[in-house]
Amino acid sequence: MNKETPSEKRKGWRDTPTGLYILALVATIVVVAIGLYAGESGDLVLTVPFMAILIAAVVSDRKAINIPPATMLLMILSFYLGLATRVFGDGSWALVMVSSIVSGINLALLGLIAVFILMKSTPGLRDENPLIVAGFSSSVAMSVYAFMMMAQHYLAKVWSIYTPQPMDTVMNGMLGVTLGAIIVNLLYIRYRDHPLFRLTVNQFLDDNSGVLGLADRERMDILEMIHDGESERLEFKSTLRTNLQTGETDKRMEKAVLKTLVAFMNSDGGTLLVGVSDDGSVCGIDIESFENEDKLNLHFTNMIASTIGNSFLPYINFKLIEMEEGRLVLRVKCDPTRKAVFLKEGKTELFYVRSGPSSVELTGMNLVNYVNNRGKVRLKN
Repeated sequence: MNKETPSEKRKGWRDTPTGLYILALVATIVVVAIGLYAGESGDLVLTVPFMAILIAAVVSDRKAINIPPATMLLMILSFYLGLATRVFGDGSWALVMVSSIVSGINLALLGLIAVFILMKSTPGLRDENPLIVAGFSSSVAMSVYAFMMMAQHYLAKVWSIYTPQPMDTVMNGMLGVTLGAIIVNLLYIRYRDHPLFRLTVNQFLDDNSGVLGLADRERMDILEMIHDGESERLEFKSTLRTNLQTGETDKRMEKAVLKTLVAFMNSDGGTLLVGVSDDGSVCGIDIESFENEDKLNLHFTNMIASTIGNSFLPYINFKLIEMEEGRLVLRVKCDPTRKAVFLKEGKTELFYVRSGPSSVELTGMNLVNYVNNRGKVRLKN
């Protein structure tokens, strides 16, 4: 029997079943049919492109594009709310706001996908600024909504099935879309690992990384980082929990990884690559010590939560990147924090900072002075 590659294993649980695409397509056709029967055709601007994507996915057996179930559910919810607003809402301001807020959430998530595709395909761009990402996402949401309203307005002049929206409705809709985009992006700035993003934006990018050319870009980015060598903001670790000399699970390996994360967050942030030797060779993370990638991701999350704290999970973003010969590298990006971060070891709490390419422990007055001075610098910034 041929052994599955890591990418083939991932494909099995990430791909959306064809049946869900068919159900989503039927649900969207129902929206269009009810709208046309009631004389409301405003959803055609968005439902027709969405149906085309679903049909392409079904026909190509999801090889063209894979849409996560959560994304399809949010889109269809938005369609039905929009239909209810126009057909049954009788101008209800509350229903217009709810519908447009959900639309704003969808469009803001679309904006996040767009900005991440742009960033991941841009050579040399490794770290994203959350505020810039949020601003771009909000701009996409409002721009797409404005384009939809403009399309409906001018189509109504040349196509009798379209009914132009009153200006008050358009403005209320724009307000709701803006609020929805603000909700998404405030959530993104504070909780980037929230299920809303994991099940929509992140899953879409992961599932379609090959189609979008992002997988190759990520591999190239890892190789460029390795070529640059370890520094104050970059460190390599060969293994997550396996002692390479004994072949056994060793808590000291985990501590070496965790103290690097703590040091990054207490300093200026940085990236840890697990599965890369000190000499820069890609040995691959010890995935064989876990049942599958899901178990590794869960174990790593639990490691952070139990020894550093759940409150710091939003500052840590990690992903498994497939390199040559199927080897996997765990890329962990850490943002700096305003609050001091400690590594819990039993009843002891340890404090680490970066000093050149190393993580060093601070104690006593050195710790007090560092935390105080660090706080003053960040307050000024």
